[in-house]
Amino acid sequence: MKLYQYHHCPYCVRADMVANYKNVQHEKVYLLNDDEQSCYDLVNAKMVPILQLDNGTAMGESLDIVAKLDEVGDTSKVIAPKATGDEIDAMFAAIKTSTRILTYPRTILIGLPEFATQSACDYFQAKKEKMIEMSFAQAMMMSEKHIEIVNQVLATLPSFSISAVLSMDDILTFPILRNLSMVKGVVFTANTLSYIQHIAALTRSETYFAKAI
Repeated sequence: MKLYQYHHCPYCVRADMVANYKNVQHEKVYLLNDDEQSCYDLVNAKMVPILQLDNGTAMGESLDIVAKLDEVGDTSKVIAPKATGDEIDAMFAAIKTSTRILTYPRTILIGLPEFATQSACDYFQAKKEKMIEMSFAQAMMMSEKHIEIVNQVLATLPSFSISAVLSMDDILTFPILRNLSMVKGVVFTANTLSYIQHIAALTRSETYFAKAI
């Protein structure tokens, strides 16, 4: 079984979290960001993550992959259903633009495998600059403004529970918080920081605190 992914992609992190937590035997394959052909060969679309089963068939869509990994993984490792309402989702939605402006330019600077070539970096930068409607250089210059916006919301997040059981809430929330760890100056409450570190350990996921820019 192979899990094709990008290290930074929140959707990929969802799948990777579950594969690790459920002890699914698999090979992690980090595609270059500009490798369209591999994606089309597997699922006829430029998308990640992609799960290729041992019989050669492949599937996309992160939550479908999460469900499949949950099905085939260690049955003693339970994934609890989503328990929170839409409050946290709405809070993250309110800072989506600021989060993108902060993380996109930093993503190509912290040594991730999907950006091992200049062409992969250029491909990502061209697409994301269109999305945020500014150059990465401009985005970096605006960091202070957007860090302040993000910090205001992070300061008001409800407390996260620390549990030995992974939940769908964790699968949806952790990737967003993990990516913000690449931004120097972003401030997490003590509870949120403990939560990030706990979920990272529970799912054997890497944070970016040590690489923060």
